[in-house]
Amino acid sequence: MATPPVKWGKCSTLAKETIEKHVAAHKQYVSAPSMVDHVPSLVDLAAQRLAHFSESKEESDSFEDIPLVVLEFHIWKWDQISFIAFRRALLRLTSDPDIESPGKSVDEWILLNEQWLRDGRQVQWQEGLVTLDDVDAIFPNSILTDSSRTIKRPVSLPGFEILCTAREPHIIIQPSNVAFKRGFEYMSDGLLKNLDWNNILVAGGIVLGTLLSVDSPEGQPCPDPRWRSSDIDIYIYGLSPAQANEKVKHLFETFCANLPPGSERLAVKNSTTITFYARYPLRRIQIVLKLVKSPKTVLLNFDLDICAMGWDGTTVWMLPRAARALETGYNVFSMSLIHGHYLSDRRASSQERIFKYADKGYGIRILPSYISSLKTWKPKKAQRQQFKGPLEREIIAIAEEEKEWTTKEVLRMVKRRAHVFFQALMPRHAGYRASRCLKGFRIFMRCAALWEMGHRGVVKLDANVWASTEYQDAMTTYDDAQPSKYKWDENFKIEAFKKRLERSNFDEIYTWVETDYNYRLAQHGITSGEYTGLELKAFQRIVCTPTVDELFSKEKDILLQVLLPCSFAVYANDLVSRAQADAGIPETKLLESAVPDFNFLGNSKPEADGLFFWRISKDMMWQQFDRRVDEVFEMLHAFRRINEHLRDGDYLQADRFRREMARREVYDELDAFARWVQEASGLRQGGPSWDSDDEGWDPSDEEGWDHSDDEGWDHSDDE
Repeated sequence: MATPPVKWGKCSTLAKETIEKHVAAHKQYVSAPSMVDHVPSLVDLAAQRLAHFSESKEESDSFEDIPLVVLEFHIWKWDQISFIAFRRALLRLTSDPDIESPGKSVDEWILLNEQWLRDGRQVQWQEGLVTLDDVDAIFPNSILTDSSRTIKRPVSLPGFEILCTAREPHIIIQPSNVAFKRGFEYMSDGLLKNLDWNNILVAGGIVLGTLLSVDSPEGQPCPDPRWRSSDIDIYIYGLSPAQANEKVKHLFETFCANLPPGSERLAVKNSTTITFYARYPLRRIQIVLKLVKSPKTVLLNFDLDICAMGWDGTTVWMLPRAARALETGYNVFSMSLIHGHYLSDRRASSQERIFKYADKGYGIRILPSYISSLKTWKPKKAQRQQFKGPLEREIIAIAEEEKEWTTKEVLRMVKRRAHVFFQALMPRHAGYRASRCLKGFRIFMRCAALWEMGHRGVVKLDANVWASTEYQDAMTTYDDAQPSKYKWDENFKIEAFKKRLERSNFDEIYTWVETDYNYRLAQHGITSGEYTGLELKAFQRIVCTPTVDELFSKEKDILLQVLLPCSFAVYANDLVSRAQADAGIPETKLLESAVPDFNFLGNSKPEADGLFFWRISKDMMWQQFDRRVDEVFEMLHAFRRINEHLRDGDYLQADRFRREMARREVYDELDAFARWVQEASGLRQGGPSWDSDDEGWDPSDEEGWDHSDDEGWDHSDDE
């Protein structure tokens, strides 16, 4: 029997309890590093001691004194040493470290080692990370010259490989930090010249693109065309919100100073980023509005292994899993890609990012330990009605079945002269658009089959389905990708772009009010018809200005509409006010009545809901300066998601809220993987079938593989 939907009053109670639980859990997490579950041996203790001296080759020679028989027995258990020391020790045992056996897997070791990196027990944040100047042991099959390093990749690896069509047998990367610096100055169009790099890290795709853009033999820059449109993603660490705001101003001043004379410039802000624009093809600079303690914290939160690398102006820093992805051409699968969260250790990925990096040659690899766990998996008691015991077929058989089904279905639709395939192959209950392909293994395999057909030229892949230049967390943000739909090409015009952004705010609120078929908003003072949404004209999810000073003014605060219980609004305002006081930030009211004549904050009825404006000021826009604020923001995002379309009744949306709260529950990794593999596709031969969780079909969602060339907003009506 389905769980009965909860009421709005209970939603408020549930939201408060969830916030308190997560705040308390976070406090305990940061105050108590993970404990070992056994007493370490003297050999283990000695290895951990040596780990502190293993960053330089001279000092790590101490590992050379360990007898081979001891090293062979213990090295795979020493996951609290640096990756460099581990690989150097491993080279004493074998010339080919990719020959794996049970209990002896480099990738499994890296997963365990990352737990140690997260503990924070290292003296310096640099400890345990990899740099370009000490990777001889990391890439033992590479060839180093003065101008490049060539990494030969293993032909095959154990496990299950997905999206590997574009994977290359070898890659050529920058040979040193000095060479990388020259390449980055060219790749960044010189826009960061004379930047004060203190507390700044550039991370993600542009770092990978620079790493792969090796100079020609004649010494000429050769930028990799796959990163032609990549933004420069910047993270600010170790600062307060006020200090970070000053850093943003410095970044904008540096950006403007390096533009060609007379260049236009624009600063665009949404709830997750600030982006600087000039003329095409100059790089856009995107500042992620997240304050972190150190560069290591930035890298640990990356979803895909290949993205977990950063540049601090002098040194390239990589997580071990990023270096391993360079070596193998694969991102190792974990359930963090599905269930991760921007407030947890590692954020979830999205279909856009997974397929974008597959296009660039980095697929997904499921490790053997995950696959073997399916043979013995048994559903828990509460799941037995849904799952019928252990998996009966191998994961490869399931994948082949879904790929075969997809191929037949596409051919069937082509015969019917259908031009868009994506929605017909996806169940509507699969979740948010940004993560719909990741709902379950079967659905993922269908999308992978379409991607492979695109690479074979059978269908055309619409770039807008996967590619996204916008930093976003698919599980927490309210679609902030709209600016990326305006084409970034030689026809880009700042003035026309500004008009699009300003118009998009009105269009969004108008469309939202128009979904109110049941007149839920009427009780909150909102009218429909000729003047639909005018009461909410102050709404602005995206703002743009020619200067950062203006961008930081109160008139340019982000204002988002949100329907939620009045009692929770009072609670949220109070909690955030206390956090502001503790941080020394001037108090600003987080939630205020969206319609001035309605005092929703004064409504004490348990079941009362109200329409509020959620104000995100220049100080409050920074994530992770206070956990209480982060948890309140996450809850407000949840309320916005469940009310994205108003056509459904209160009870259905309240029930969705209950399910929203379950998304961040702690899960067992292998149990969650088995359930993900077992997730039903929701489709049968001949077309889609919907279940009780379906949220209805919306033509505005229609996106996917299209034979047309339309990729979003164009310039046809630009003035």
